[in-house]
Amino acid sequence: MDMKRCPNGHFYDASLYRGCPYCQGASANVNLAPGGSFVGRPDPAVSVQQAGGESQPAPPAGPGNIPVRPAGMGNGFMPPVRPGNVPKQPAGMGNGSMHQGVGRPEQERKTVAVLEQKTGVNPVVGWMVCVDGIEKGKDYSLHSGNNFIGRRKGADICLENDMAVSRENQGVISYDARHKSFYAVPGTGQNLIYLNGEPLLTAHELRVYDRLEMGNTTLMFVPLCGEEFQWDEK
Repeated sequence: MDMKRCPNGHFYDASLYRGCPYCQGASANVNLAPGGSFVGRPDPAVSVQQAGGESQPAPPAGPGNIPVRPAGMGNGFMPPVRPGNVPKQPAGMGNGSMHQGVGRPEQERKTVAVLEQKTGVNPVVGWMVCVDGIEKGKDYSLHSGNNFIGRRKGADICLENDMAVSRENQGVISYDARHKSFYAVPGTGQNLIYLNGEPLLTAHELRVYDRLEMGNTTLMFVPLCGEEFQWDEK
């Protein structure tokens, strides 16, 4: 045993520690024995011998005099997780979520037609039938309100195989249940829509068997609702 006293009055065994394990708590090498192996923190209850031969208890562990991590462990060393010292999540965070200061936003709800709100069903009011083009023979159901034409999946009238049709909004077929009328409305697509051979530049009321040409596709209008028939909203 090689007892030494540090400038702050702490006694330690120099054969076990390179420096005072109480004063140099921030040093990564303080707990190394001369052979380079980690010894561990001293037990405060163990008495050490002073230079004069008297024994006194080692000073209690506290801020500034607690030996720290073994050599080789960086500043990112974390103590083992034990019951009682598990870090808590900030308020408002759920399991698996990243902290953004707020919880996850509510899922957007799909806008529904007035008739669907009243009856729980959004019934068909007519059809657009492909009479020329890649989708020839295919029909597309129309519903009350706006029916969007485009290539994207999810469009009301999806012409996904006609690359000359705009993806998002080539045009709109609208049904006005209040006035029992159908309208063709140009969209924001680069290519024009032609109604019975004429460019569709503004909203135009549709008549039975009217034809709409867009890209490489021709659609024919076949109504169901109108003056002769209307879905009961009661």
